[in-house]
Amino acid sequence: MAANFLDPSENKALISRFFLLMPDAPRRWGTMTAGQMLVHCADQLRVSRGEKRVTSLWIPGFLKSLLKKRFITQFKGFKPGMKTLRELDARRGMTAPVGFAADHATLIRLLSPAGYGPGGLDHPLFGHLSAQEFGEITWQHLDHHLRQFGV
Repeated sequence: MAANFLDPSENKALISRFFLLMPDAPRRWGTMTAGQMLVHCADQLRVSRGEKRVTSLWIPGFLKSLLKKRFITQFKGFKPGMKTLRELDARRGMTAPVGFAADHATLIRLLSPAGYGPGGLDHPLFGHLSAQEFGEITWQHLDHHLRQFGV
């Protein structure tokens, strides 16, 4: 079983890593700053929770299960340089950063497992994700960006 940010012990370890992130941490790849990465990750959670709409890409319902299978079930990991949705892109549609400390606090709040139901969620791109699927893919995404900044 893969790491899952909804698991209490793995959530605690992940959050501990975010507390090691410094505002001036140099990136190993990509163009985002450490502060922008916090907002990018928070926006990914906002999209998953239905708090931020994805309008740049529309997936018909019947294709969501195919996309889910390819991206969630057969996914081989996030790679440096992967493209993101416009709504999560620091140069195009991401929520504007407020400040490192405030954006950090927002992300930590969004990482609380209490904010996610045990039955999973309906994702705008993948359709229904079980809590296990959502927790695992989100952990991979967050880990990818923490590694981007050497944490």
